[in-house]
Formats: sequence, C-alpha cells, structure tokens
Amino acid sequence: MLVYCGLVIWLAGRWDRPSYFDWAVAAYFAAVTLSLLLMPETAAKFFEDYPVTGIYLCLFAAAFLPPLFRFDPFTYHYAKKSTPEMFWGNPIFVKINLIMTYVWACVFALCIAFSLYPSVITRAFIPLALILGFGLPFNLRFPNWYLKKLGLPSLAEQKKMASEWTQQTKPPEPVLQKNESAQEGAPLQVPTPEKEQRMKVLALNSSPRGDGQSKTELMLTHLVKGMREAGAAVEVVDLRKKSIKHCIGCFTCWTKTPGVCIHKDDMTQELFPKWRDAQLVVYATPLYHFTLNATMKAFIERTLPFLEPYLEDRGGETGHPARFKHPKVVFLSVAGFPEISVFDQLSSWANFVFGRHGILLAEIYRPMAESMNTPYLMKKTNQVLNATVQAGREIVQNSKISPETLARVTQPMVDDPSPYFKMANLFWKTCIAEGVSPKEFEEKGLVPRPDSVETFMFIMPMGFNPEAAGDTRATIQFKFSGEGEGSCHFKIEDGKIQAALGLAEKPDLTIEAPFNVWMDIMTRKADGQQMFMEQKYKVSGDFSLLLRMNQLFGRK
Repeated sequence: MLVYCGLVIWLAGRWDRPSYFDWAVAAYFAAVTLSLLLMPETAAKFFEDYPVTGIYLCLFAAAFLPPLFRFDPFTYHYAKKSTPEMFWGNPIFVKINLIMTYVWACVFALCIAFSLYPSVITRAFIPLALILGFGLPFNLRFPNWYLKKLGLPSLAEQKKMASEWTQQTKPPEPVLQKNESAQEGAPLQVPTPEKEQRMKVLALNSSPRGDGQSKTELMLTHLVKGMREAGAAVEVVDLRKKSIKHCIGCFTCWTKTPGVCIHKDDMTQELFPKWRDAQLVVYATPLYHFTLNATMKAFIERTLPFLEPYLEDRGGETGHPARFKHPKVVFLSVAGFPEISVFDQLSSWANFVFGRHGILLAEIYRPMAESMNTPYLMKKTNQVLNATVQAGREIVQNSKISPETLARVTQPMVDDPSPYFKMANLFWKTCIAEGVSPKEFEEKGLVPRPDSVETFMFIMPMGFNPEAAGDTRATIQFKFSGEGEGSCHFKIEDGKIQAALGLAEKPDLTIEAPFNVWMDIMTRKADGQQMFMEQKYKVSGDFSLLLRMNQLFGRK
C-alpha cells in the first residue's frame, strides 16, 4: 500500500498535484510500515483490532487540520475542477469549501467513533452510509443551495457566464469562407453574427398605489406594451410588494462578501440578480418632493455591490470600477403639477448618476398625470398613452425616443389648467369634509361638492352625458338662495352643454332651491324626488326634463 500511495503521488504530481488525502493516506501507510518494522507484534495486534480506524483518522486530519494552518480547504482542490477559474479567488467560493470541509471532518470523526466498536456494521456499513448517503449528496447540493441563498448564480450559471465573458473578451478570428483558397493577399471573411437575442428588460414600479389608482403604473403598462411589441422580454416588478431593506453603509459587500449584500431580503435573493442580468432597466417612480420616491431610492442604493471599492481617476472625476456591465437605464415619472419643469431636479439627478456614463437611454416625464382618468380629458389621455406605447417600441428598436414621440407623451393636457385647479381643490375639500381618502372617494362614487355658483357651473358639465342627451334641445335655469345665492343656466344642444351666469330668456325648466339643498342632491347626500315631495325646492316648466336629470347628468 505504501508503494501504491507513492505511485499515486508521483502520477498526481505529473498530471495535477497531490491532494491532502493523497499525502495523508501515504503518511498513514508509511507509519504502518515503520511500526511493523520496529514493533511487529504490538503493531500487528493494534492493526488487527482497529483495521480502519487509522484510515478514518487520516481522512479527518486531512479535512480538519489544513484550514487551521491557513491552508486551502481540502474540497477546494476538487471544486476548482468544476468551477471557472475567474471565481476561484472569490471569498464566497472559499467559504463554501470551508463549510463543506468541516462537514466532511464531522463525517470522518463519526466514522472514527463507530470504527472503535468491533463490528462489521459499525466499521463498514455505517461509515459507508454516512459517506455515500450523506456526504456525497451534500457535496452535490450544498454549493447551489448556498449560492441561491445569497442571491448568486448557480454553478451551471457561473459556467455559462464565464463562457459568455470569455467570448465577449476574445476578439473574433477571421476565417476563410468555405471553398475559398488561402492565397496570400486574399480577403478574409468574418462570419456573420447570429441573430441577436430578445432584449431583456426589467421594469421596476415603485408606486405604493395599486388597484388602478397609480398613474405611474398606467404609464409603465403602456411603455411595456410597446417594448413587448418590439420583441423585448420584459418583466415587471412592483416594488411595493417586495422587502427591500435600507443600505446600512457597512461595506460588507465590498470586503467580506464581495458583490453580495449583508441583508437577506428580496433585493439580495431575487431583485439584484435580475437587475444584474438585465440589459435594460426601467425606473418608474412617482415624483416625491421633486425627485424619486424612497422605495426606488432604496433599490438603487442597494445596487452598491455592483461596484468594487477601489478609487479610479476618470479624467478629473473619481469613480469606482464595476464588477460587471451596468444595464442601460430609462427613467419614467409622473406628477400632479401641470408644468414639465417640476421634473428638473429628478432629471438633473438621473443625468448626473447615469447620463454622464452613457447608460441613460431616455427620460419620460408626464405632468398633470392625476387628470388622466378624467372623462373630460379621455381623448387627450389616449393620445398620451398611445405615444407612450410608441416610445416603448422606439427604445427597444433604436435605443432612444424620437423628439416627436416624446413631445406627444409630454403634451399639455389642457391649454389653461386654472379650471382644473378649482376642480382639484373642490375634490380635496370634499375628501376632507367626508373624511375619506382619494381611493375611498372613488369607491363610494362621491362627487366634488361645489361651494359657489361658479364652481357649480364648472362641475355640472363634467357630469353631462351626451349619449343620453341625444338630440335634446333645452335650457335649464337654476335660481339659488341661501349661502350660494345666485343664478345660472345650462343650454343643451347637439349633444353639447354650455354654462352661463344669470337668467336665460326662455328656459325650458326652472329650478329654485336653496344652494345647500341642491348640492346635497347633486352629491347624492339627499334624494331629489323626496326633497321635491317635501317641497324643499320648486320646479316650473318642462317637468319631464327634471325626471331625466339623472340620465342627462349621470356621467361619473
């Protein structure tokens, strides 16, 4: 056996290098040989009583001792054969092998204990069961389980990445076209690259609102639609549904676990690998305090493991080297204010962080977004959304958005926003008075409550239903008393409605009511028919028009 071990070590030295096990087993049989030569009877008796204990003891020493003296774990020798060389120096690779080594040391320690009992079951069957039934399956499954826990690619994915990186860094070799002679001076033909794969896009929505309330989601949905129509593979992630802890500035991802964050949350285990593998990332955020919201900021801050800690001078600017290629970036944001200038701070930040490095492909900003669900503006909203779909197509196809398309996306919703300021203010006043949130306001089907004749004239036409009006031609006069005293009338003709202050010449229907009573009826706090029966208001003229009021003004 000593001669056999010597031959194994000699062959290992020629082919690769001897492992710890090779040296440990050889040392064991050298000790056996020496003891049999010096103390033949005593040694023979010991090895007859404990024939395999020494073998397990050597295996335990080969597994347990090297890491204590700062040598590589014994599994490191075998792991290198199945792991790309570019990952060998990673501390995580070493840590995985260290854990596996100590697990094997425990297995061999158990084998030593069992081998002391004189039975073939304890000396052979149980140790073999431990090694074959636990040790080998553990070797096969533990690395991928641990990598997945850290949010890192599996061993198979690492091999694929290494192959792709090798291909990317290796210059293409010119080859002769088939059947063409290699004559000196003949032009060399470079093979045509295969058709490009579908662009991989990760679309991140940081809006905290859902259920149709989010205008960020509305814009992103149409942008993604255009991207998919152009052939991109797009995955949409709602960050409000994910656990993303804040970066704590510990720099563990730069030192102890390079490229891996210390937090074990959705960011580390799911989102960061997706972000790392994407070719394009869409950051969709509502405008909070004139920049991106906290959820999106937390996500971007947690991409720090992408960088290495070293400092680089980039022509007067200091930066950190990247561990891999940063995905291209598109920013999308919405705001309630009507001016496009409200996005200036966000745009400045996005260009400083991403634009100067050439990875910011496009910025899509939609002001006055809260008005996009207003029936009055549905035509303009559809124009904006159709342009957003086109923007998605152009980003995938051309890596940019044409000025014409961007102008359609950001076009003003109205020429004069001041009337909508009144509408918005009435909406908020009603929410406060009713003690409801905007979402509850919509769920309950509430109507903004006018606080003057002028605001009543503004809101009433918004509820006008031209389909129900048909070919109706009529003038409805209102005479209000009490807190909102005043008069106004509405002229309905050709499916349109016009409002005017004062009295009409020949109204078809006249309604006289205290202002607050009619506002209660309008906002559904009171029943109009019951109020009429209780003589809370008076009606003269075409009574059939009164009966049709819910139809004529039944639009939400």
